Amino acid sequence: MIQHNAQNVLAAFDVLIEEMEETLRSIHKGSADALGTGNYERAQTAIEHARRVMLLCEKIAALRGEWKDVEGTFSIHEAPEQQTPFAASVLRQTSIPTAPAKPRPAVHHEVPQPVGRLIAGRIRKGLRTPEPAFFCPILQVLSDLGGSAKRSAIFQLLEHSMRDVLKPIDYQILSSEAEQMRWQNSAQWARNLMVKEGLLHADSPGGIWEITEKGRVFLQNKRR
Repeated sequence: MIQHNAQNVLAAFDVLIEEMEETLRSIHKGSADALGTGNYERAQTAIEHARRVMLLCEKIAALRGEWKDVEGTFSIHEAPEQQTPFAASVLRQTSIPTAPAKPRPAVHHEVPQPVGRLIAGRIRKGLRTPEPAFFCPILQVLSDLGGSAKRSAIFQLLEHSMRDVLKPIDYQILSSEAEQMRWQNSAQWARNLMVKEGLLHADSPGGIWEITEKGRVFLQNKRR
């Protein structure tokens, strides 16, 4: 019962984050429309609104991570025969798989087909890959690419390195973004959290992700 309740809490965080991301996309569209019509005051208001919502999303994502750490610690101290499948999944998530030191040669895998477009409120709870699971793979890809790279190049290698981690629902196409898959959106949110944690540079040029020294140390520690 305890583990079932813990899983429900994680699922609730996921649903809340999904809904707030959808709200952000709506705000962004309103801002773009306002700029297009020359209503700069309205656009500025929308931008400020989006900034405040994004900060709140980051706080919620951080709380989700804290909750998972608390429940993960509890599960670790259970006897193996008492651990539920959910507890085992938490233990697996605390040791995130990373890509090898050098980029893998191209391997042709069958990419799971997108399971449809996002319809708010209809996502099955707790099925998408959480943002913290992207931390080490993103850092590894950046390390392999020399420390910095364009987001498009990162996504291309990230999909291969996380092929065994991403779930079918992660390939769902979001309704508010042109052909953007859920995992790409999650990776972008992971990047925002990593900037806040000092693992990626906050002042990189637009579209460029860059690892920090703290990020390199974080990755090395995870490799041990």
